[in-house]
Amino acid sequence: MSKSILIKPLLVLGGLLLLLVLLLLLIFGAFSGGDDEGGAAAGGDNVEQPESEPEPEPDRESSEGNIDAADLKVGDCISDANSRTGDVTTFEAVACDEPHDGEVYTLIRLEGGENAKPPSEAFINGKGQRGCRARLRRQATAKAFRDPQLGFKFVYPTPASWADGDRDITCVATFKKPRDKRLAQRSRD
Repeated sequence: MSKSILIKPLLVLGGLLLLLVLLLLLIFGAFSGGDDEGGAAAGGDNVEQPESEPEPEPDRESSEGNIDAADLKVGDCISDANSRTGDVTTFEAVACDEPHDGEVYTLIRLEGGENAKPPSEAFINGKGQRGCRARLRRQATAKAFRDPQLGFKFVYPTPASWADGDRDITCVATFKKPRDKRLAQRSRD
């Protein structure tokens, strides 16, 4: 008799623990993403564009010198990606064959007309974490993606740059140790 009395509470307790673990995985799994994030705060809500395969963007020569965060383009390499957090308005762009710790690999367009309110910081952080990680996984070679030196950050519009028409989340691959070559990417064919 004591055996059945002991089993029922243990089953209930085990079920509750399992439910708690699943709930925690769901909550923290929804917010997982890259190692880092960068950018500046924005306020308001916005409607997300449907996620679609981005059109391949042409490679271009990297800019050099100080470059506004809103002017970063795919292919730009920067030498101060890991040292920048919070409200970032400029970066030090360098040629990609020079030592650098960051490389812009994609842009994610946010919806919003000329008079639209900027999206909330929570919306942008979620979109940036999910979108930049997914695109890094798709674009980088498998070997490059597994490299423990690789991470990512993203830069997003400030309220001031939003008012000037900036609608892009800029995804930046980061490298713990500076390198003098581009991120190895999959073929676009």
